[in-house]
Amino acid sequence: MDEHLITQAQQYFEAAWREPVQVTGMGRVTVGSRRDRRGKRERSAASENGPRGCLVEIGEFLVDVASTITWPFVTVWALFRLFKRDGPKRHAAIPSGPATGQAYRVAEALKQHPGEIAVVRGKTQLAIVELTGPGAQPTVVWSGRGTERPQWSPAPASLYWEDGSMLMLPAT
Repeated sequence: MDEHLITQAQQYFEAAWREPVQVTGMGRVTVGSRRDRRGKRERSAASENGPRGCLVEIGEFLVDVASTITWPFVTVWALFRLFKRDGPKRHAAIPSGPATGQAYRVAEALKQHPGEIAVVRGKTQLAIVELTGPGAQPTVVWSGRGTERPQWSPAPASLYWEDGSMLMLPAT
């Protein structure tokens, strides 16, 4: 990430917020997803104890047989796909926690901004911004202050909200 853009964003937000800020560049970011597997585990635990227990065991046996037969083909396919990949991959921002949490709203806002992303932190405010280019003002993707301001963790770069949601940002 261009140090000039980070310095420019720092100067812009120090003037706008009238407090010292720290800017952490994240680079280009995509939004990933983390599926909630709790429901699947609860359903599988319930089905083991029900009258369908025998059918579940037969299904598991068939899956084991199929996986024993197909694993060499899957391995070759995975290696083929691994070597076929080319070009830089964009890092992902992954929300987790309650689906109604603030992290998911921020992730939705990040989907609209494909440029270089940075986190700007002051004493009372925090913002996720898109650095558009030299001479242009940064675009605020999301900002929070006071009680809406999430906790910041630098390693791994994560934002934690009071509602229990978290947004993990890519390491640069």
